[in-house]
Amino acid sequence: MENLLSFLEWKPYLFSIAYRITGSYADAEDILQESYLKWLSVNHTKVENPKSYLGSIVARLAFDLLKKASRKRETYIGPYLPEPIPEFTSSIDDEKINFAFLVLLETLNPFERAVFLLRESFDFDFELISKIIGKTPGYTRKILSRAKQALKERRKKFDPDPKHQEKLLMEFSLACIKQDTNALSQLLKEDVIAYSDGGGKVHAARIPIPGIIRVITFLKQTTKKVINSSTVYFGYANGSPITIGYGKDGFPNFVQFIMIEGNKISEILTIANPDKLKGFQNKDQLRKLGYIRKPNYFHLVYLWIKNKILNFSK
Repeated sequence: MENLLSFLEWKPYLFSIAYRITGSYADAEDILQESYLKWLSVNHTKVENPKSYLGSIVARLAFDLLKKASRKRETYIGPYLPEPIPEFTSSIDDEKINFAFLVLLETLNPFERAVFLLRESFDFDFELISKIIGKTPGYTRKILSRAKQALKERRKKFDPDPKHQEKLLMEFSLACIKQDTNALSQLLKEDVIAYSDGGGKVHAARIPIPGIIRVITFLKQTTKKVINSSTVYFGYANGSPITIGYGKDGFPNFVQFIMIEGNKISEILTIANPDKLKGFQNKDQLRKLGYIRKPNYFHLVYLWIKNKILNFSK
């Protein structure tokens, strides 16, 4: 019992390590189960710091899995996006679990990603990190420097206010439902890109769709299908507002994020691979906990009318 209580005390911390390194909710859960079994076989009287000891176990398992997953991703069908997890807005206090940041981390190789997260997010010392990744402490420092430089060069210079992002998402969703080309043109950047992650398991665009004209055409086509086959909810996941669709069978069929530059949408990220939607399967429980909610249609109509008036006055 004492072993279990000790493990449960650090479970959120351990899950955070596993999830950030792998980018997968399901893999993080599997890693925690395996790490608990390892913890049971340890002589705990010789463990001075359970947090550090457990953290190193989880980090090793996550890094090993990340290396295997990176090889599989080379043959992944279509764009690869991280696996989202639902959360409250009030729980968002660290940008490194933000979905946009997780997407950015996908540009790093496994060594860069693991070193960066273990050092910058969890303050592991270089000696321990070097043992986890099988490199010398000196080379581990070089990996960290390389990862920081890569993220600095690739990271977009924007930090949207969550409330503004949520408002823009609602306007965007309404414009899609209304098939309002003019409204979509006002909301999207000219060089907007739409990504769809179906993993070859459901119908989805297998290449990114660039440019406002092609994206609007794509959105209007897909929204028609969504209206006929899904019930749409709003919620929050990984630091950002989302729309989530549930099929007639009650299971989730997509989660959609928007990324913003300035006051316009620069990227639309849709996860439709059912393997990546496991965190959203229990719709009734998520609604009860307040993680998702049905759209306020009166507010959506208000936004639509307001936009029409603003466009007419221009």
